[in-house]
Amino acid sequence: MSFIPNANRGAGAGGSRCRNTGRRVRQAWFRPGAGAAIATAAPATAMAAAAMAAAAALALTAPAASASSASSASSAASTAPATQRAYGLQVLPLHAMPVGTVRFGRAGHGRLTVHARVSGLTPGSSHAVDLRVPGHSRLIRFSTLTANNVGQASSTLHSHFSGPLRRGSRLLVRMGAQGGRLASTPIARTRWLRDPGGRTHRLIAVEVSRRGVSYGTPHGRATIAYNASRQTLTVTVHASGVTPGLHAAHIHLGSCMSQGPVKYMLRDLVAGRRGRIAHAVRVFTHVTAPIPAHGWYLNIHQGNSGNILSNGQPTIYFRPLLCANIHRGGGGSLLHG
Repeated sequence: MSFIPNANRGAGAGGSRCRNTGRRVRQAWFRPGAGAAIATAAPATAMAAAAMAAAAALALTAPAASASSASSASSAASTAPATQRAYGLQVLPLHAMPVGTVRFGRAGHGRLTVHARVSGLTPGSSHAVDLRVPGHSRLIRFSTLTANNVGQASSTLHSHFSGPLRRGSRLLVRMGAQGGRLASTPIARTRWLRDPGGRTHRLIAVEVSRRGVSYGTPHGRATIAYNASRQTLTVTVHASGVTPGLHAAHIHLGSCMSQGPVKYMLRDLVAGRRGRIAHAVRVFTHVTAPIPAHGWYLNIHQGNSGNILSNGQPTIYFRPLLCANIHRGGGGSLLHG
């Protein structure tokens, strides 16, 4: 499938207009979407503040009001709930990816196994899985974890280790399965295990640069708003705990747990040197249909628009960092798309 970003005009939060043109990319994973414009606003510190700020930005794309109904920025913020009802404003928590669980067991000759159930991986990707055991000088390597075409993996991985699984062990899932600094970067881990055997352990997503700098677990929020009269879709993102630099972001079809093709491409988000994306606004124009009841999700990627695909297929940089299922009327459930 060929993909050509539309050269639509859009208005940012400041009301300025810009032209967004794209180049042809041959690929099978993305489907065409609308163009986007960019603006920035001051960072917000809470969900309510995000809703108020988005409502104020949305008011700039709303139909012109009479002089008697004009209001200041403060009154626009105070009427955020009414604007939310009128324009379908949603405030969504962004969830760190991947998510999943692991459970240890034993195979023949007492060799250690781990059953992993993981979602939010790069579709079709392969991942090295290692275990640190106190008192054991080397990492224990399991067989490769492989994701299917929607980013899910569910399999029992095997090792050659037959020793005791000690308290304080920790499992690591890495970005890739091949050698190299980037592929060996961890993307998820367990806590230091107090009771390693006989129970299920949750994986915790982590963000580590290729130089080994840890940014912790990514987190953030997004607001999504549709203006039917102006046919605009406004996306506002605030996040932290991501590596500095550009990050591709899209509204996809599907869900965080079962990924699909792109519906709308956001212009790349910019994380500062401390790993923060400071309240970035993207506006899509010529959007004729409102937000559906379900079936959309927002995905922020490890890499940028220039390196997340190769020959139309996801690369190692495609890795989902943050995700939110988008529902008509809002909602922050990750498990239900």
